[in-house]
Amino acid sequence: MLFGLDLNIYAFVGLIMLVGIVKKNAIMMIDVALDAQHRGESPNVAIYQGCLLRFRPIMMTTMAALMGTLPIALGLGAGGEAAAPSASPWSAA
Repeated sequence: MLFGLDLNIYAFVGLIMLVGIVKKNAIMMIDVALDAQHRGESPNVAIYQGCLLRFRPIMMTTMAALMGTLPIALGLGAGGEAAAPSASPWSAA
């Protein structure tokens, strides 16, 4: 909407990818937090530890996904303008 792009099938694929990344990140943090809680930590400390321990891997995988879709978001290559909404998260907002 911000850039005047249509919400087409490619944008929906991008949204599904975005939801998948967020879900994976939450599962990673919760898994570490549950392990810490089973070791006797309080829930608040366990959640904090989960966030601290998983922040770097989460950022690395998220940045890899974003950098991998950057050529598509810029519309480079043959037919790139049609697929651009699948890689630009702000176009479907």
